[in-house]
Amino acid sequence: MEEFKNIARNNAVSLHKMFPKTSFSEVLKIDMSTELSPDSNYDTVAELGDFIAEIQKKNPDALLANGYLERRMFYTTEAYKRTTPNGSEYRNIHLGTDFWVPAQTPVHAVFDGKVVISQDNNFPKDYGPTLVLEHNFDGQLFYTLYGHLSQESLALHKKEKQFQAGELIGFIGKPEENGNWEPHLHFQILLDLLGNTENFPGVAFPSEIEKWKTICPNPSLLFIEEF
Repeated sequence: MEEFKNIARNNAVSLHKMFPKTSFSEVLKIDMSTELSPDSNYDTVAELGDFIAEIQKKNPDALLANGYLERRMFYTTEAYKRTTPNGSEYRNIHLGTDFWVPAQTPVHAVFDGKVVISQDNNFPKDYGPTLVLEHNFDGQLFYTLYGHLSQESLALHKKEKQFQAGELIGFIGKPEENGNWEPHLHFQILLDLLGNTENFPGVAFPSEIEKWKTICPNPSLLFIEEF
């Protein structure tokens, strides 16, 4: 982990590199673990969309970002529940950062790399079209995951394709193709694929946070902006 943090510090880039066609002068962190109403689990696109739109309206020059290690109430459902001798818990700790940008927003690679996963995880509340890129800095491998893309993005990029920093990865997907979410990019760092070839967990059980922090460090490490 420390070796990765050193690499990240020495190679950090601006978020404008990932979103070169998106105009913003600041990055605004929003906390869905405290700012969402406790009276709703925000499991419809319209509800979550209204919440995001209201914040964006008040902050028109901001890129909205949030999510790392955030406890998300919309994962408090039976599909994310497990029962152990110590009681029940939900897989609701978010392991990446969400960037709330409109459908069809272009997304570009921040580092050189190659595609190791190109898959449509077409399940409710999953990533939908997903790309994972492998990066190699002086023998240190790490991966970046891009979830909730468009179908077109998968058609553009197949497994083993080589990328250069700044190259177009794809576009943000619409709800009907991105797992039925309000359009956004789920961006996650992976230090180990753990044998996954099609998908990778984006949320974790609260009791396993410390383990997952060592596998999926804070995405903000890769960028010069604070969020």
